[in-house]
Amino acid sequence: MSTYRNDQVKMTTEVESLRNMLSYVEHLQSYDAKMLTVPIKSGKWSIREIVGHLYYWDSYLMESVIPRLAQDSSLPPFPYPAVYNRAAIASLEGRKVSRILEGFITSRKLLIEQIMSLDDQMTFKIRGSEETFTTNKLVDMFSKHDLHHQEQMETFLTQD
Repeated sequence: MSTYRNDQVKMTTEVESLRNMLSYVEHLQSYDAKMLTVPIKSGKWSIREIVGHLYYWDSYLMESVIPRLAQDSSLPPFPYPAVYNRAAIASLEGRKVSRILEGFITSRKLLIEQIMSLDDQMTFKIRGSEETFTTNKLVDMFSKHDLHHQEQMETFLTQD
């Protein structure tokens, strides 16, 4: 098997985890909207807010990261998470659960398409970091972020 083929298989595997969250959010559409607005724990976000938060980060990737990716590029630093997350939650004001879920689904499909069109071994740096990233590593970071939130939501939905 060629190196290109091996890289494509790896990229497909990396993106599969992004698809898992897409499927999970599609599944959430079957829940009562009121349940999805209850905080998952005291002082924590609701599922509505978690999905909105993921949507906001997907938008960041599509608008601020992917268009700037090129071999050996230097990207601006990621936004400070606490500030960016507050902005994400504020952006949900007045939006129904169904619209947030639908927006995430549409956006995530587009993000997956954009990522699949990239060279998975392209290297780049994020200013302020000495670390060299690849597209696969970037996808892996956001996949782990998805998994963290999916586990939170699943724990909440399956509690007695």
